[in-house]
Amino acid sequence: MNNILKNWDFARIIKLIAGIGISLYAITEKEYSFMFLAGFLFLQAILNISCCGAGGCSSSINNNQKEVFKGEIKQYKPEK
Repeated sequence: MNNILKNWDFARIIKLIAGIGISLYAITEKEYSFMFLAGFLFLQAILNISCCGAGGCSSSINNNQKEVFKGEIKQYKPEK
């Protein structure tokens, strides 16, 4: 339950708004086949999952990563 209420980012908010909007369209226009898409987006937003699964497309923030070219690139010093 706590995971549902935490970590709301831009993508989750857009999925929630799109799910609600598509469901309202499906109900008002009686196009109930759109309810599957609306339910899918709404479920993704509430449970914070993506098409790849729970956290499948996200990248982890790790401050202990090595710098790629540290010590290999030398500072340019023009000759005088």
